[in-house]
Amino acid sequence: MSKSRIIVASEVSITEAARQLSQGNLVGVPTETVYGLAADATNPAAVGKVFQAKGRPANNPLILHVHSAEAALRWVRVDSPQWLAEKWRLAASFWPGPLTVVVPRGEGVIDQVTAGAPTVAIRVPSHPVMRSLLATCEFPIAAPSANPSNYVSPTCARHVDEGLGEKVAMILDGGDCESGLESTIIRLVQEGVELLRPGGISSEQLTATFGSVSFSPGAPAADSDPSGDLAPMPAPGMLAKHYSPSKPLRKNDAWRADEIEPARVARIVFAPLTDSEAAKFGWYRSISQNRNLNEVAQNLFTAIRDADASQCDWIVIDECERAGIGRAIMDRIDRAQGS
Repeated sequence: MSKSRIIVASEVSITEAARQLSQGNLVGVPTETVYGLAADATNPAAVGKVFQAKGRPANNPLILHVHSAEAALRWVRVDSPQWLAEKWRLAASFWPGPLTVVVPRGEGVIDQVTAGAPTVAIRVPSHPVMRSLLATCEFPIAAPSANPSNYVSPTCARHVDEGLGEKVAMILDGGDCESGLESTIIRLVQEGVELLRPGGISSEQLTATFGSVSFSPGAPAADSDPSGDLAPMPAPGMLAKHYSPSKPLRKNDAWRADEIEPARVARIVFAPLTDSEAAKFGWYRSISQNRNLNEVAQNLFTAIRDADASQCDWIVIDECERAGIGRAIMDRIDRAQGS
């Protein structure tokens, strides 16, 4: 693995990253959620490189990242009807932060970003490096997770280098991601909001703000077809199988039914096992000391990646209640398993 593409974030390296983006190149960037594969969102050729580098289906839209809610107004149409304008104002109260909002697109948004859909997914990130980069650039940034399509998302600069390597001009190292899971995605509707992808902003927080939250079932597995002939997906991160390691992954309540020998299992738990219990498995890691779900979320993808690199044949992972951040954790585990 070459280390030359990983550069510690600084004023100088951020300026260089902005220059690379302005020239149509791709840059790995840190956000508070996961690392992103950044491109100039106004440059069709640059955005095309994102799809090519990731092997991303052409009908899977990208998220537009901007520096502020005010800057976002240039790329959306939310002034009318009145209910939309009001819900946009409420959504913007979560920014900067891990909330992506799907709304009617403005005239300047290119089809490559939206997969041809009449809507755009947009957010204002909170990571200081990404915010500094956005302030330096004169354009919004399209940035899906910086990994091959459908593989486990990257939460550190090393993951980006391992997955994409020479496909990026450089990788800004802003440390490990604070959240560890992708942003919550909502679509504004007259009745409230539709939750398209759970993330760091919980459904409980959304209910408290908008009053009504409905849940989208997600997209069918057929949407993973990279031919581009399918209709645009409503938002990123909705494939039935996504965030997946190369080895089969099972939830803890299901793996015993498969009659898998523990010695062949890479075991991920949310609180430490006893030494004797842990010794049964071929590989073992506890990603929290006491089932702290914020810790679980932060460490989840790194643990799955490391388990995937082990000598074991299977990955088995704990489960948690589908409430708060637990809903997002289980969404990622469900999709990693493909169910």
